[in-house]
Amino acid sequence: MGFKVIFTPLYGVPADASALAAAQVTAQRFSGRVAVLHVRADPRTMIPYIGEGMSGALIEEMIASAEQQAEERASRVRQTFDAWRSKAGMPLKEGSEPDGPSCSWTETVGRPDTVIARHGRVADLIVVCRPDGENAATTVTEGLEAALLESGRPLLVAPLRETDRIGTNVAVAWNGSAEASRAVAAALPFLESAEAVTIISIGDSCPPEADAGALAGYLAQHGVKAKVRTDEVESGKSVGETLIAAARAADADLMVMGAYTHSRLRELVFGGVTRVVLSSDLPLLMAH
Repeated sequence: MGFKVIFTPLYGVPADASALAAAQVTAQRFSGRVAVLHVRADPRTMIPYIGEGMSGALIEEMIASAEQQAEERASRVRQTFDAWRSKAGMPLKEGSEPDGPSCSWTETVGRPDTVIARHGRVADLIVVCRPDGENAATTVTEGLEAALLESGRPLLVAPLRETDRIGTNVAVAWNGSAEASRAVAAALPFLESAEAVTIISIGDSCPPEADAGALAGYLAQHGVKAKVRTDEVESGKSVGETLIAAARAADADLMVMGAYTHSRLRELVFGGVTRVVLSSDLPLLMAH
């Protein structure tokens, strides 16, 4: 069991390099393939959203400008991919036979969030860059949301900085919920191969039938020896902040947690704990 198809969308932002580094670590660990995708937005899909009363000439000018920007972005993405592949020594493979760590490249045109969700459905794991500052562009955020909510696959959010250590020491944020259970099941390849696993429970949030001890017993059936840690929320701190502090105290290089969301209108509104943990720089494996 492992992650054999590691799908990684790139956007032409600086954090693409961190996503590729996280995907590379995972591919080397599980002898998987990093399936890289860049989606060029189709500027002509903008037409229904352009204000009424604009002349045809002005619309064409706007489309031409958007097409040029898309071309420049695609060029940056390909340069980033080629530089990473050369440095990593990752062979470029187009076939489907498993033959050790490798990568593939796909470029297409379409609505990025829709295309990302559909490609993600035929992957074992989706690795995305972390929305932050200038990287928190609309397309990056929408891609993360689509991958999480519409692919049916687990999502690994890369740290902001490139790293060669993910999943050696894993922290599991556990509250006995269905979301947390899905995240643990998705993370089993990491958990089974980790050097240390710490289950973090905050207060008495778990139902007794599925508390941290019950999870430790379940993981033991998979050969995973997990420690249990129970923390209380300190005055002035949130649950998310307490989780991050506990994970750092355990020297974790990966946090596993369920993704908790509210409504999705224009964009996803994460629940408070998910939002806080996403704002940290800890590699994060989520399932919804």
